[in-house]
Amino acid sequence: MKTFQCTCTDKPILFFESNQCLNCARTVGIDDSFDRVEPYEQDAKTGLFFKAQQPQVQYRKCDNNEHYNACNGMVNLTTFVPDPDNEEVLCFGCRFNETVPDLSIVEHIPLWKKMEAAKRRALYTLKALPIPLQNNTENTEAGLSFDFITDRDVNDHFASPLTGYEAVLTGHNCGHITINLAEADDVSRSQTKHAMGERYRTLLGHFRHELGHYYFDLIIMPTPEKQALCKQYFGDDQLDYQEALDKHYKNGAPENWRDTFISEYATMHPYEDWAETWAHYMHIIDTLETAQNFSITGSTSVIEEDAEEDIEEFGELNLPQDTSYFLRQTDFNNILDTWMDFSVMLNALNRSMGLADAYPFVLTQAVRTKLTFVHYAIHNKLHLLPKIAPTEKKKEKISKK
Repeated sequence: MKTFQCTCTDKPILFFESNQCLNCARTVGIDDSFDRVEPYEQDAKTGLFFKAQQPQVQYRKCDNNEHYNACNGMVNLTTFVPDPDNEEVLCFGCRFNETVPDLSIVEHIPLWKKMEAAKRRALYTLKALPIPLQNNTENTEAGLSFDFITDRDVNDHFASPLTGYEAVLTGHNCGHITINLAEADDVSRSQTKHAMGERYRTLLGHFRHELGHYYFDLIIMPTPEKQALCKQYFGDDQLDYQEALDKHYKNGAPENWRDTFISEYATMHPYEDWAETWAHYMHIIDTLETAQNFSITGSTSVIEEDAEEDIEEFGELNLPQDTSYFLRQTDFNNILDTWMDFSVMLNALNRSMGLADAYPFVLTQAVRTKLTFVHYAIHNKLHLLPKIAPTEKKKEKISKK
């Protein structure tokens, strides 16, 4: 995640979540381009906002920004198309919401804000990548939407079930992602983390994992060729999911799971292996962009072997320092090498503060290969991957399922 700058004296830093410059007190926010946090001037007569370089274009705060401070979205009134069934004026990020928590329960509001912050960070990375990102109003068949709901009582950290509510399970179904509000509660999430024996469980991680399922359906499933190739790297996604789930929770992960999987949960089913790997790809490129923004690590803008093909298609390659992690011309092996070095530093910094490792995972060659597949799938370059056959261990594991 990049930082930004205000245009006032001394150009103070603005963060992705900033809604006001601490130096000049102007409103700052992000518009529907969703790539830059910047300052806005306010018209004293109308109360509307505008950018200094475009005074003719009027903006207003997203309703969730104005009423709840749940985002910093700014809505361009020139291009905004009202929903005939919804009078709300919502920004790019908030238009993905199908259902938000019951905001009449005041304890839900700070947890919802955490959900929004994590969701917007996930969307920011996706918006920078060459993949579709539309809400279910823009694309009724393949659009993305979110439910943030719960079936438990916030007042005891979601320990007690609410009478008359159906169970709420975090998951994905045909472009619709549900995340239980309990995941935004630090106590509840920590209890679940320890009960499940997990070393890593974050709200942002949930978003990225479920988004992995969404993009599997969007960029892998539509063509038999891509699905067949994906099976060579992750296994047969047509295996019975419920049977695999029951077996996983009964027997756990195999002892040697670290050799070929990024996490224990990834061993459960090829579908989950893909989603876990996708989430880690997002963790890696977002964190490296942050490190690069602060000049902690060097550029990874090394051109791939097929650069001549890209030069013919796009002209001379010029890789900006602040966006190279999102470009398809960036060498992914170099990214992974940089990440492995940086994650050691990241974990050491956490230990210096008495905290657990920020990234308690090992990237074996098998995991690196899967991450590379995700990278090429996102950038629509799967034709460059060598076809591989499942290892003997993997064949054995598949036959048992």
